[in-house]
Amino acid sequence: MKPLALLAVLLFPSLAQAGAWTRDQGHFYLGASYSYLGTDRFYDPDFKVVPIVPYTQHVVGLYGEVGILSRWLTATVEGTLYRRGEIAKQGYTEGVGDWRLGAWTGLITHPVRLSFGVIVGFPTGDPLPNAGPNASPDAQLVARSLPTGDGEWDVETRVAFGYSFGGVRRWPVVHYLTAEAGYWFRTRGFADDFTYRLELGTKFPYRFIERFWFIVKLGGIESFASAAQASRDATGLGDGVTYLSPGVDVYGRIWRGLGAQVGIDSALRARSIAAGIEVRSAVSYVW
Repeated sequence: MKPLALLAVLLFPSLAQAGAWTRDQGHFYLGASYSYLGTDRFYDPDFKVVPIVPYTQHVVGLYGEVGILSRWLTATVEGTLYRRGEIAKQGYTEGVGDWRLGAWTGLITHPVRLSFGVIVGFPTGDPLPNAGPNASPDAQLVARSLPTGDGEWDVETRVAFGYSFGGVRRWPVVHYLTAEAGYWFRTRGFADDFTYRLELGTKFPYRFIERFWFIVKLGGIESFASAAQASRDATGLGDGVTYLSPGVDVYGRIWRGLGAQVGIDSALRARSIAAGIEVRSAVSYVW
């Protein structure tokens, strides 16, 4: 049963979507998402890809923003409504995951956007699932290797830069660019994290296709834990997780503020997470 230490690959971590553009007072954004991950490979604490028993993950998430004071205060909420992680032919866990609340303020609004945010994480997920009072030791080991939360309070501070350009006669194509960097303070374990995200969106000003944004992005987490420290936390949720993640998304406007989005992400130069491709879909409404 030794390989079970590497089978807890339930999280493919993702960064929050709040950024440089804060909401005007009374306006909001609300989105619900579903993601799927299936893999038989895992990034170990030495950044090497190793084989594992096939694993699948299903996640239903919620994200929202609301403007409280135009420019100066936007509140955010994000979390996992449902998470199911399963090791093939061995067992699964399911339940609510962790949640985070944030507050953002606009430092600069013209000609570029610069905002600052503070996000607090709440350990609403289960870091130590139980297979039941009559379960075998092997079943308990499987359950414990599939937590739905990291079991800690945490605080992240983040700075976000934003710039939009194009849409003029000589260059009618419209773009936006965002760049974010943050420091994630952990309260359990051994190391904090540096977080980052870079995203470029493009929209073409032609009939019908102008409803769509085509997005490329690069984001990740860099843990300050050593390989030896990270090996003590193979849950995929703790502060030993590191990854560099490229991804692509397509967002389409359906009607007024209603839209839908699909995308894929993968992981490069990673440790303590799945070495697979995450497929995502989402619906959202903005007002």
